[in-house]
Amino acid sequence: MADKLRVGVIGCGDMTRNHVFGYLTSARYEIVAIADLSKQAMKDFDEYFSEYGDYRAQHFADAHEMLEKSELDVVSVGVWDKGHAPMTIAAAASGIEAILCEKPMADTVGAAADMLMVCQRNGVKLAIGHQRRWVPSYTLAREMIADGEIGDVRLITVSARDGLPNYSSHQADMFRYMLGDPECTWVMGNVERETDRWARAIPIEDKALALFGFETGAQAMIVASLTPEHGWGGRIYGSDGMIEFSLTDLKLLNSSTGGWQKHRPDGDFLSYGEDDFEVREAAIAQARDFAAWISGEISDFRGEAQHGYKALEMVHAVYESARTHTQVQMPLKTMAHPLELMIDSGHLPVRYPGRYDIRRRSLRGENVTADTENV
Repeated sequence: MADKLRVGVIGCGDMTRNHVFGYLTSARYEIVAIADLSKQAMKDFDEYFSEYGDYRAQHFADAHEMLEKSELDVVSVGVWDKGHAPMTIAAAASGIEAILCEKPMADTVGAAADMLMVCQRNGVKLAIGHQRRWVPSYTLAREMIADGEIGDVRLITVSARDGLPNYSSHQADMFRYMLGDPECTWVMGNVERETDRWARAIPIEDKALALFGFETGAQAMIVASLTPEHGWGGRIYGSDGMIEFSLTDLKLLNSSTGGWQKHRPDGDFLSYGEDDFEVREAAIAQARDFAAWISGEISDFRGEAQHGYKALEMVHAVYESARTHTQVQMPLKTMAHPLELMIDSGHLPVRYPGRYDIRRRSLRGENVTADTENV
């Protein structure tokens, strides 16, 4: 095998830990540098991966300095959302081969479009960390749908929480993945925001209801915080059957099964059925395919940035539908953040004042707000 890909990490949090776990377990990368504003975060990152004998990362307080000095092939971007575009653009301009940026792709569709443009201009492969495209049960559902096991898909339903871009960008991406990546053609939705609620320094809603229409005729629905239910499973209704899926397995019901049939995907998994199953298994599979894509062993990568862009576009279209009181036709034309526009215009007055961020648990030291201006 060729030399390992040299990786630099920007932002030493939980998400880039998942990236690096996949990198090291796949044995196709070496982690040569990490960058974070917090020395403690980098120290904790080193300690977390201390069991890997080939992990020896140089520390940088300035990500631009890391990009200049470290001779990298790959960069992982795991800062908060507003930092995704500037860090991705800086990495793309530094002469590297590929970038894996965490979801959601950016804080606005306009910023995401800039990321695509700069990476294309510099010949850099850009991927977005929707790792659930590698969850075996999701892939099995995709295959069953393609094989016609439930006829034509009519509706997919899921439940969510914690903000559409933060949580449901994964679900929007999952809809497209399971359906074979068709175009979303329209979006209709509404939101409630009575509290001043944020996720990683981006405003989010308290509750939402969203409906998506696809070029295939299928529809998909997200019910967010309207009921206590949430999670990464869901139900798929077709013209000749149903699929109920979870992160680990699925059940199939159609005219030939004689009742529900449970299916567990084939494979040799590290932690089947454990709480971190999908994070671990998907991170490893994502890293392996990412390396194969970078090296030219495969021409298509299921996590490439066009899919991350469309997932972000879909959830922002829900906000745009609420803002304009219309059925939004895709592609989305509003490049700013529609929820922020509603808040700034007074369209969504806060009934219970007091700003709080549901992700502030990841801040370090005395910080109570994100270091968005310094990433």
